[in-house]
Amino acid sequence: MTSMSENANASLVAAAEDFLAAAKAFNGEPMGQMALVKKADKLRYLSEGPRDTIFRQWDTIHLTAAINIVKSTGVLDEIPKKGTITAKELSEAVNLHESVVARSMRILCVQGICDEPEPDIYSHNAKSLVYITAPSKYFFDLILDQDYVFKKLPQYLKDHSTSDLMDLKKSPYAYAYNRMGMSYYEVISDDPVRFEMFNQSIRQMDQQMPVLGMFPFASLKEQVEADTSRPFIVDVGGGLGAPLMSIQKEAPAGFGAKCILQDRKDVLDSIKDEDIPNVEKMEHDFFTPQPVKNAHVYLLRRILHDFYMPVCKDIVRNIASAMGKDSRLLIGDFVVPEKTNVGDDLMVYWMDFSMMVLTGQEKTAKQFAEILEDVGLELVKIWRYPYGAQAVVEAKLKQ
Repeated sequence: MTSMSENANASLVAAAEDFLAAAKAFNGEPMGQMALVKKADKLRYLSEGPRDTIFRQWDTIHLTAAINIVKSTGVLDEIPKKGTITAKELSEAVNLHESVVARSMRILCVQGICDEPEPDIYSHNAKSLVYITAPSKYFFDLILDQDYVFKKLPQYLKDHSTSDLMDLKKSPYAYAYNRMGMSYYEVISDDPVRFEMFNQSIRQMDQQMPVLGMFPFASLKEQVEADTSRPFIVDVGGGLGAPLMSIQKEAPAGFGAKCILQDRKDVLDSIKDEDIPNVEKMEHDFFTPQPVKNAHVYLLRRILHDFYMPVCKDIVRNIASAMGKDSRLLIGDFVVPEKTNVGDDLMVYWMDFSMMVLTGQEKTAKQFAEILEDVGLELVKIWRYPYGAQAVVEAKLKQ
């Protein structure tokens, strides 16, 4: 009989061999790098003993605290982009005790964020520069913002009913910032600094979350060119317009038909027309019926994960009411696997957990099918990205 330890060791060896093969084949491409990191994560999870997981969490909170210190006090800004600087010089520049600088920097350097070429002498590297370069620097602020809310979550769950968790005006996020009665978007819009952090972080996420490589937009060329009086695509809640810019790489100028970007007025006002060529801006609230009828494509990208099922059905129903017989609805979101396995893509799970504090939820294929079924649409296909849980759910009117 094979023992549990033998099975565990076999899994560990298999993960090590899988990582080694990926490392040998790695050519620097972003997709390969993402896969390599995930294989390393799996190897670490399988290598850890029971107490090691706690120490890993201890490691993480120290790193977050140290980065917060050197970022918020200006230490990282004082390190020259080229060249070196001493702990003493940094302490004088930002008015901190030298030991605070040195202790914080050691935490960063031991994990490859900044370099220490000589004792107490520091220089930047690619990993440290992202913390002081837009838009990535805002993403760390978003992490701290979330961490503050997460710490309030246990008390929220004790004090509130299960129905409150589903209420857009009673989210854990609003509770943490004493803004009960306001939605998440109202809370962030109420603070210019937080609003800027959110917008810049969304821009960073858009760069990380692919638009192409799933649904084949180029395949619509013949259909769209046969009737350019109909809009090619309506990007509902499309933010700053980056997805439409990407889509035009496969569908230049929308194959001669309109590309429409819909969002709130404050979002649209922040976009320069020259930054989104061939795109028409339209103010629209997706909680109201869709005003653009019979478009070839309606796009809902990274919208439905902001809400629970009842609200999602209302949003999709508003779009379904405007669709023609050959219109397509494309939902760009994560599709949560039915079962979790060690080493799976972690992003989908921490995104789902993050959405919990905002009255949102990432969804499984079954949940997407239920949303579509209940509003008169049918699932055509789930177009999955080659790596991770990102996908495009294609739907049409029931025939």
